[in-house]
Amino acid sequence: MLAAETVDFFRVQSICLRAIGIARTDSFRGRVLFAFSFFTVLVMKLGTVMFAFKHIDQIMLLCDCLGPTFTAYLGLVRQYNLLLHRSELWSIVDEFAALKNSLQSSEIRIVQKYNRIDRFLAWAYLITAMSTGVLFVGVALVLVFLSEKSDWKLPLLMDVAIFWVVLDCVACDSTFGTFSSCLVAHFVIIQERFEGLRFDDGNRELKKLIEHHKYILRISDRVINAYKNVILNQLLISSVLLCMLGFQLVISVGTNIMVVYVAYGMAITIQVTYYCYYGSQLYHESTQVHDAVFKSKWYDASVGTQKMLINCMMRAKKPVNAKSGFTQASLPTLNAILNSAGSYVALLMSLME
Repeated sequence: MLAAETVDFFRVQSICLRAIGIARTDSFRGRVLFAFSFFTVLVMKLGTVMFAFKHIDQIMLLCDCLGPTFTAYLGLVRQYNLLLHRSELWSIVDEFAALKNSLQSSEIRIVQKYNRIDRFLAWAYLITAMSTGVLFVGVALVLVFLSEKSDWKLPLLMDVAIFWVVLDCVACDSTFGTFSSCLVAHFVIIQERFEGLRFDDGNRELKKLIEHHKYILRISDRVINAYKNVILNQLLISSVLLCMLGFQLVISVGTNIMVVYVAYGMAITIQVTYYCYYGSQLYHESTQVHDAVFKSKWYDASVGTQKMLINCMMRAKKPVNAKSGFTQASLPTLNAILNSAGSYVALLMSLME
């Protein structure tokens, strides 16, 4: 049972996790729900893959079916990753709740500030993603009834599975956002503690603060390790998806279907931005601890204490890096993805001429 403190900052995530069968405790109902949602998306998307091979020489049809297929693949990766790290994720939720209870009132306000921002982003993500899903299904149903070409019917009907994909994405992405937001808040608290640290009562407070910093760094490593596969797949495939959507958008300028491509492109951009934004936040605030140590009144401390502070600065100099493989979730990476997508669109347009 979730503690009262965790309900507030983990509400959206809990709803989505339970909806895809990743509740706190393993149960038969959860397994059935997970299997149904997972294999529904998997089986339905096999049809789009077969359709893609059948129409590999028609680039518009190929893009129309590969886009949803790649999106479904990312959803399946997310759902499997959540199942694989279920106990770890819920353990981190409990640890953040316990940390919040141990803070002072002024520090709790810092955590609440970041939680409010994260809660707003999570609800906004869920609403916009569901709206995009409704738009896709609605357009699919309309085109199925209006289209005279039977070839269009199979891939469009596959989009019914988009709702499961939306729940997979929101559950995974918003959970990562919540964990990152909590970590950022605690790094800010550590900075304030270092800046206001006094060295007139021995090293007792300093040692406690050092251990707390180490603990937050360990939680950071656990969060990154739990999400590294999702980060790698998201950053790589988002570039391909944005390329195809940009190409479709340019081709469909002036038509009604253009609205669908705009909404789809915005949804993919939001997904990759979620990871890159929080990855940059973690990187920045974790390194700011180094400057906070330097801003403390280290000149009033003993030589032994100054050596301890130097070790703290060296430890804080290494940032928390949301990196997976050869790619890193950061705002510069987001900029590179958007730029590369634009370049690929220009290349595809040249091939169409």
